[in-house]
Amino acid sequence: MEGLQRLNIPHLPFKPYGEHKDANEALQADREALKAAIEEAEQITDEAQDAERAAYLETSAAHHIQGFINGITKSVDTPLIPTGFNKLDAVLDGGLYEGLYIVGAISSLGKTTLITQMADNIAQNGNDVLIFSLEMARAELMAKSISRHTLEITLASGGDTQNAKTARGITTGKRYKGYSPAETKLIQEAITAYREYAGRIFINEGMGNIGAARVREEVQKHISFTGKTPIVIIDYLQILAPYNERATDKQNTDKAVFDLKRISREYKTPVIGVSSFNRASYKDEVAMEAFKESGAIEYSSDVLIGLQLAGAGDKDFNATIEKQRSPRNIELVILKNRNGKTGDKLIFKYYPPFNYFMEN
Repeated sequence: MEGLQRLNIPHLPFKPYGEHKDANEALQADREALKAAIEEAEQITDEAQDAERAAYLETSAAHHIQGFINGITKSVDTPLIPTGFNKLDAVLDGGLYEGLYIVGAISSLGKTTLITQMADNIAQNGNDVLIFSLEMARAELMAKSISRHTLEITLASGGDTQNAKTARGITTGKRYKGYSPAETKLIQEAITAYREYAGRIFINEGMGNIGAARVREEVQKHISFTGKTPIVIIDYLQILAPYNERATDKQNTDKAVFDLKRISREYKTPVIGVSSFNRASYKDEVAMEAFKESGAIEYSSDVLIGLQLAGAGDKDFNATIEKQRSPRNIELVILKNRNGKTGDKLIFKYYPPFNYFMEN
């Protein structure tokens, strides 16, 4: 029996001869008792097989039709979540649904900025957002948002965009003495704009101490304390705490991706992961293969998005010139869309100093 357990082979313990050393001794001692014990064991075996058969038949699609119908009814109360970018929402069939979304790019193309702006848009629309910032401090993300508001307010009012402030221009206190009253007022207006929805933004800082298990715990805690299921953002995947220090980077990333997919499925919420790329240059056209440790990312994601300088991969493309543009032209490419079209490309105007993306 121990051998069967080690091999993980299903079995039932069967010892009809009781305290006797074997069945032959039991037969000689009490034939009728042995016969009764065998018949009882056969009945138990039959009942176990019946239960196993019933459990297996319950895995048929027919058995789950009513649950499927109930899920459709419940989905009326769990609407899709717009990203705040109208053209992107159109490509994504209205916005974000339950599922795993991965956004990747090489450095300095604004992947964290885009996701932070998306988080702010979602929060402004009344949804809670749970951000796991594994590289940047909470204050840095807040400064990015406030910086963006200084540009948005300036553009909306037709003011001088030179008054808009970078994240460092907001967080460096000694600069304030040199600001004009208009600049100081603009910063205060930007902070007020951020404050209006900041109560729906929850930022968890981490430096190698947050893994997928902690993400799950925080999601459950958020639901318990607020009664709301948050949208989850991971920035970024490759620096989630490993589940096993002795596993390879690929094994740890794969496990994290699988766990995040489960979280999305179990809590019926979008999970957005920011991903770094393998060795790639600004001139290369973005592709699935560029995603670092891309096995699980490529196969498990529901939507896979890549950012690139507009025109990357074209014959006459000049990365140096494109990087010098202000604003930069950034192309968002839908590399995978499990429930929709792939290959769509959207152009954004990206203002790096002010952490701002604008659809073209």
